[in-house]
Amino acid sequence: MTTRIHSIAAGIIGLLIMSNLHAQTAIEVAAGTQALIDAGRAPVWMSPELPEDIQNEIQRKAKSLAQSLKLDQEAKQAAVAALLAEHYARVWAWHRQVDEKLDAAWRSWDDARNSQEGQKDELKALTIMVEQIDPIYAEFTPQIQGLLKALRQELREEQITALLDQITRSPGVDRTYNAYIEMVPEMKDEEKKIIRQRLEQARIDSLAAWDKNRIIKIFKKYKIRNEFSIDYFGYGYRERYKSWIDRNKKK
Repeated sequence: MTTRIHSIAAGIIGLLIMSNLHAQTAIEVAAGTQALIDAGRAPVWMSPELPEDIQNEIQRKAKSLAQSLKLDQEAKQAAVAALLAEHYARVWAWHRQVDEKLDAAWRSWDDARNSQEGQKDELKALTIMVEQIDPIYAEFTPQIQGLLKALRQELREEQITALLDQITRSPGVDRTYNAYIEMVPEMKDEEKKIIRQRLEQARIDSLAAWDKNRIIKIFKKYKIRNEFSIDYFGYGYRERYKSWIDRNKKK
């Protein structure tokens, strides 16, 4: 067991070294998009022309999400709905632009994790995430940050969290985090904080997703990192996960 953990730790350390290098690439991509916006040369997807059916779908979704907050001011609810409609119009347009390369990156990620094609290679999947998937999503980061900034003019932080939880209710931050705590109740506070922060970042990143399946994938790429961390902390994730599953079956 100790040998396995050391092997995993060595792999993670190597990945983190690469991640630091490639994380700058993702940061630079986001900064480059923001620089274009600031210079008045925003990407085309920020001014989308939508088909009528897509426009209607977005309006319904935005209105439903705003209503879920049960705001006591009609004008505030309308403002939130307008921000969300603008955002998801840009999500749709951005995906039209990037989905060919994004789909290819996700397929490579799936292949690395497909045990039917051979042994799962989670480190390879993490590398694909850092080198391919994250830089693509970084193109949309300025829009996500802009939405959050605008929402803060209308909502309190707890309301924004409630909105994000509604968008990402499956798999959900709290449900996933609580499962980890049930698996490893003796985790230290600083270890729990690492696990929680990753899930909260997944919740924010999911604002770039057009459909629920992509939300699940975005969460999964952070969950894999959490699983490696639980191993690195010395708890043995796979054994804990199996025991947790067995306990829940008995319930």
